[in-house]
This record gives sequence, structure tokens and C-alpha cells, in this order.
Amino acid sequence: MNKTVLIVEDEQKLREVITLFLHGDGLQVLEAETGEQAIKIFSESAVDLVILDIMLPNMSGFDVCERIRKNSDVPILFLTALGDDDYYTLGYRLGADDYIVKPFKASILALKVRRIFERQAKADPVKITAKGIELDIDGFRCLIDGMTIELTQKEFHLLQILMLNEGRTMTRDYLLNTVWGYDFYNESRVVDNHIKNIRRKLGTYSTYIKTVISVGYKYEKNI
Repeated sequence: MNKTVLIVEDEQKLREVITLFLHGDGLQVLEAETGEQAIKIFSESAVDLVILDIMLPNMSGFDVCERIRKNSDVPILFLTALGDDDYYTLGYRLGADDYIVKPFKASILALKVRRIFERQAKADPVKITAKGIELDIDGFRCLIDGMTIELTQKEFHLLQILMLNEGRTMTRDYLLNTVWGYDFYNESRVVDNHIKNIRRKLGTYSTYIKTVISVGYKYEKNI
């Protein structure tokens, strides 16, 4: 699974154990010790699921969940020692997808994460449409105003990532690692050149791909 999980937990050893099990499922992992770090990482990276402790220093997991839910429906799995019904209720009201009480088995947590991604895979759209642009994922086709344009495999993948994360900035490093499949940090020009080609092929819709100076790119339809 080419998915990224953000673990927000102030206990380092626990993060390490969870990371070990998630890596075993082929998942990429980002880590945060505080709520503030979590919000920063989430805003700068493409995160597919959040494992979130509630009892964090300064900003609680409930606060983090509330902030994330303002702009994203990414799955959130609470992991906490707070097992009272009131906390369960509050967590789900704030938008949690699951709630696991400590102590727990990391293998069970990893299984829950796997099941969430499997359900998502069944529900993922086979087409992405946005004001004149249509990506047919199954057919590997890009249509502009109903007319097919030719994209290379990597151009298609880049555009797919940007469109699926509309409004969120995708860093060059993330795009390199995701599309090319390995760390290629010293060659950010590879991304820039591919984006240049995509823009050329999109024609009048090229302005949907915005440059975030010194960071990367984001897909945002013009008003």
C-alpha cells in the first residue's frame, strides 16, 4: 500500500512500536510528538490516515482532530488511555473513525489501519473530474473538455496526486518520493519539468496547478 500514516503520540517508544508494525504493511510513517507538530506536518504533507493520542502537551488530540476536520475528511483513529464513554462520544462527535484504548496490541492497531485502507480502496473514485478536466483512473486517460490528451505515466500520477489533494500543497520531496518510488531529493528539477509538461498539455486549465514558491505545487481551481 502506497499510503502515509501520521502518528501523533508523545511517547517515543510507543511511536517506534507502532511504526514497526505499519512498516510491516508497507506503509510510510510520519511522526509528531505534539499537536502543534501534527498540524504543521499535516498541512505540509499528504497524509492518508492519522493515529492520534488525546493526552498531548499543550494542544489535546481533540483540538487537533477539530482543526483537521475543518479542511479534511482523512481517517482519524484515536489512541488513548481515556476509556470513559464520555470521551468515546466526544471523539466520534469530533469526527473520529475509530477509538482504541490503551493498553492495546500493536498488531490489532495495524489490522484496523489496514481495514480502513481496504474499505477506502473499494470506495475510491475511478474518475476525478474538475471543471473541464477528467481523469479516468481505470482507463488511464485524461480528458480536457471531453477530448483525450496524452500524458506519460508519471505525468498522469503527478496530476492525480494534485487533484486528489485539491487545495493542499504537495512538496517536491513528497512528489519525488511518491511518483518515482524512492528518495531523489537532489533532483527537484525532475518534478518541475514534469509539471511544466503537464501545464502545457492542460492548455487554458494550466493555471489550476499553482506554484508554491520554494515548497512545491498545489491544485486549485480558479474562481
